[in-house]
Parts: sequence; C-alpha cells; structure tokens
Amino acid sequence: MGLVMIAVGVGFLYLLFRDNEARWPRDTMEWVGTVLSVLLIVFAIALIVLSRQQAAADEMQREVAATASAFQDVQLEVPAENFPFQLLDTGEARDVASYRGQVVVVNFWATWCAPCLEELPALNRLQASYADQGLRVIAISDEDPAELMAFRRRVPLDVDTAFMPFGTDLPTPFTGAFDVRPTSYIIDRDGVVRRYLLGNRNYGFFEKAITPYL
Repeated sequence: MGLVMIAVGVGFLYLLFRDNEARWPRDTMEWVGTVLSVLLIVFAIALIVLSRQQAAADEMQREVAATASAFQDVQLEVPAENFPFQLLDTGEARDVASYRGQVVVVNFWATWCAPCLEELPALNRLQASYADQGLRVIAISDEDPAELMAFRRRVPLDVDTAFMPFGTDLPTPFTGAFDVRPTSYIIDRDGVVRRYLLGNRNYGFFEKAITPYL
C-alpha cells in the first residue's frame, strides 16, 4: 500500500511538471497539487517505516523459546477453562471441553521454536503408546495454517495438531501460554488441569507425568 501511494504521488508530480520548464509551481492549483503529492509521499514512507517496526516488534514478541533456566513444573488443581481451536488436517472446530473423559496433554508450540521441535518426537511417541488408554496430545500453534502444513510435510506430527489466530487471548490457566514456548498442560478425565510445564521434556518425563491420571 505504501509503495502504491508513493507511485501515485510521484505520478501526480510528473503530470504537474512535465510541461513546466521552470520546474516550479506557477499558480495556486499547481501549488496545491504539489503539496498534496509531497504529503502523500511522506505519509506513505512513514507508513512503511511504522509497518516494518511493528512487524519486527511482533516477531520479537512471538519468538520466545524457553531456556533451561526458565523451566517450570507446577502441580495444579484448577478447572480447564474452555477455548476453541481448529484441527490442522480438516479445519474442524474443536475445543478443550470436547476431550472431556480423556487424559489430555495440551502443548503450545511453534515451528520456529527449537525446544518445541526437540520434544515433538516424545509427544508423537506418547500419543502412540497411550492412545488406547485414553490419552490425547493436542499440539496448538498460532502460526499460519499453510506454514504448519508445509512443516508437517517435512516433520511427522502424529498428535492432534491444531491452530489458533495469532494474538488470541486464552483463559485461565492457559493465559500467556504462547508467550514462551513450549508450554504444556496435563488435564485429567474430569477436565481439571493437574500439571503446568514450561520448557521441553523427554518421553520418560511425560510418561511419568501422565501415568497417575490414566
């Protein structure tokens, strides 16, 4: 949009001065046209600069991966407030409540998050090992679905892969789950959040964490 506005402004200036040998406004109409064209160009440049700054700020805000020093493991006993998401494969609308009666690991991740990618094989294996006992692993990202599909063609995702719009507000106790990733929550069959995990974990850790609720 900014580039189009600059092109329009420059075009107006060209039309105003192409037959003007003095290259200077000769009357009120040319002055008004010149001022408006220059203002349009200046506004367009400012728009481009602000857009790039905002994009950089958004990227910095979203690309935060948990380091070992930030790891947390908190025992909880709070109801899992419901929130919606869409399954990547089908686009089907689902929510947390639809998994009631199963033990659920809700994992918030991203394709740019190296620690998230490190624990994906553990989550895949966990789902395969305990599905028959009522376990579901839901991996939720706030990235573009097309980007997630392209990633999935390269890396196996054998869990319930889902997405949400970037910037979505999550209810308690999931608030801030997208701020630092990976973040996981273990929910029991009654819809109660039992465990909050910040940072990536291996298969053995997840296995011990879910066993009491199966």
